Amino acid sequence: MNVTSYTLVPRTTVNPDFVFYLPVPLPPVVTAICVSMCFIGFCGGAVGNTLVILAIIKNKTLRISANAFLASLAVADLGTCVLVLPIIATAFLSLDVVTTNQLLCRLFYHTSFLFSPVSIQHLILIAANRYTLINKSPRTYTRIFNRRSIAVIITCVWTANIFLNVSVAVYSYGTKRFNNKDYCRLEQGHVLGVLFWLLTMSYTFLSSFVIIPAFYVLTFRTVRKSHIRVTQNPSMQLDVSTVAAVTMGPMNQTAEPSRLASQINQTVENRRQPRRLLSSSEVKLTKVNFFIFLTNVLFLSPMLLMLVLSGGRLTHGTFVLILLPIGMNSCTNPLVYCGFNRNFRLAFKSLVKSR
Repeated sequence: MNVTSYTLVPRTTVNPDFVFYLPVPLPPVVTAICVSMCFIGFCGGAVGNTLVILAIIKNKTLRISANAFLASLAVADLGTCVLVLPIIATAFLSLDVVTTNQLLCRLFYHTSFLFSPVSIQHLILIAANRYTLINKSPRTYTRIFNRRSIAVIITCVWTANIFLNVSVAVYSYGTKRFNNKDYCRLEQGHVLGVLFWLLTMSYTFLSSFVIIPAFYVLTFRTVRKSHIRVTQNPSMQLDVSTVAAVTMGPMNQTAEPSRLASQINQTVENRRQPRRLLSSSEVKLTKVNFFIFLTNVLFLSPMLLMLVLSGGRLTHGTFVLILLPIGMNSCTNPLVYCGFNRNFRLAFKSLVKSR
């Protein structure tokens, strides 16, 4: 007589909400690579963005009103590298350390939702600045983007984002208990949290794929037209120095009065028209800003894609994983400035040698 024995296994139930606190399973090699990237981004981004800020402050060539947007963007990138990347590295090593520590968890989400929107909004302002500089007259540009207006715009951007993030931190954060541990919870069902997510996702998508590309398309169209006009009609390169030379009198007595008057009238008419003839530095700086925008979209795309696929409900582990490219992007902008802009490159060398 055969007797079959059975072992009773107790049936356990797992709360489905606990899935949101599980890390993404990664091989140890991948985890080590991600932590190393965070360390490199922390060191390189801290040094690079600090150099950008100091270069704009100390270098006379870079100390122009429009570069205040780049300095403010560097501050946001510096905050991401110094505050967000170390927490991401900690989350890769142990997600529980972040999700069970209320202060660390709130700091992680609060800084992430502060610096990323600020960076995107600065990219919009930089694109609008380049569009106005190239497509509008100098008088219109100085009326819109002067020192006072730029300071007010930057202050409003930071103040609005800080206020919104503090409001979300007060009303949307909470705790949830699993396995005798209190886990940090971001309540998305709260009306303020829902509005925050809708607003963030809407302007992030629109700015990355509609608003900023539209500004650069119009800007590069004007750059192309300006290049064609100068190629077809070299006489349009007449500038203010020509007017000064023409109006000096005794040095131009042999010139015909009618031709001199025609040149003066043409020069004055050109100065009244919108800015069409662009210097090579303006075109190059516009291309640098456009390249910075492309890198931001490239690093931001994984997050947008995952948010769309998941319906806005991301696990903590997935959020940490897709936030890594955004954090690494914050250390690439100084490399772009140094590689494509001679003035920044010389300013960086001067700052390094002075140290």
